[in-house]
Amino acid sequence: MPIQPIDKNRMHALQQTLLQKAMPPGSLGELAALAIRIALITPRPVSRLSLLIFAGDHGIVEEGVTHSPQEITWQQCLNFAKGGGACGLFARAHGVDLTVVDMGVAHQFLPSDGVLDRKIGMGTRNFLREDAMDAKQCLLAMQCGRLLVRQKKQAGFDAIAFGEMGVGNTSSASAIASALTCLKVDSVTGRGSGLSDCDLKAKCDVIELALKRNPVRTPLGVLAAFGGFEIAAMVGAIIEAAALSLPTLLDGFITTAAAVVSCAIEPNCKEYLIPAHLSGMQGHDLLLDYLGLPRPILDLGMQLGEGTGALTAWPIVSQASRILTEMTSFSHAGVTDSTSLLREKGIF
Repeated sequence: MPIQPIDKNRMHALQQTLLQKAMPPGSLGELAALAIRIALITPRPVSRLSLLIFAGDHGIVEEGVTHSPQEITWQQCLNFAKGGGACGLFARAHGVDLTVVDMGVAHQFLPSDGVLDRKIGMGTRNFLREDAMDAKQCLLAMQCGRLLVRQKKQAGFDAIAFGEMGVGNTSSASAIASALTCLKVDSVTGRGSGLSDCDLKAKCDVIELALKRNPVRTPLGVLAAFGGFEIAAMVGAIIEAAALSLPTLLDGFITTAAAVVSCAIEPNCKEYLIPAHLSGMQGHDLLLDYLGLPRPILDLGMQLGEGTGALTAWPIVSQASRILTEMTSFSHAGVTDSTSLLREKGIF
């Protein structure tokens, strides 16, 4: 299903509706712009958010790009599925549906663990030595992401967000980002879980060597060569969300790297993306600029992943989506139309 571009011809009518609300023009600032952006995607207020946390392990950890032991991936998946972690807390606080999806964790979960089994492999291969995935695995992961979004839409959710869990996935995201944007590796590579200056340089060197080993620069080729199963699932999920006209709350660096791939495949995807926050992770601002997205809703220095930035921004998004349809106008409120008075004086 091709992604339809947003109908920008509706912009003027929405702006006029906003000016009829019982408040001075411009007084809601960026919140009003967000309200219009959401209204261009969907005509109704959004009230039901589903967060899909995709998880997978990465062969690149063999190169010492992180200090975190790989077992943290499956341990955190169990934690999240039980309602733990920041993502579990925030989802519970805001009534958000949270689903943990095993796309390729190097662990065998039990049915009772509460982790959705969509496993494609026991982690990707070491992308310094060989492609992380083959083309079939990559497409299968994307299709899994698309199907899950479709199911959430059918279940009545009207907004979607994605999180990720996977030790080593910042290296995959940085490699993808550099390959597709031509940004320098060190500009889109951060310390992850606390690397020293020396460790960070070694991480950048590994990514540089991997990019030289494999010069492929097509979107799907880059995703298969350097990505993770969870990143590929997000790529498909972002495309499907756009195809279904679902407002998509974009989380941090890794999800934005996935969005770079999605938008390279389907450029109209970016019109359905709502940047939730500016991550503290190196290069996130550069990726948002590359995609030409509006300023993120929040800037709190967060860099946890798990979809926590999207969860934190969700109440603001839901609130903004109600402004155009539920806020009283001057006429309904019986309030003097100050906007018209300003126009008469030539001030507005």
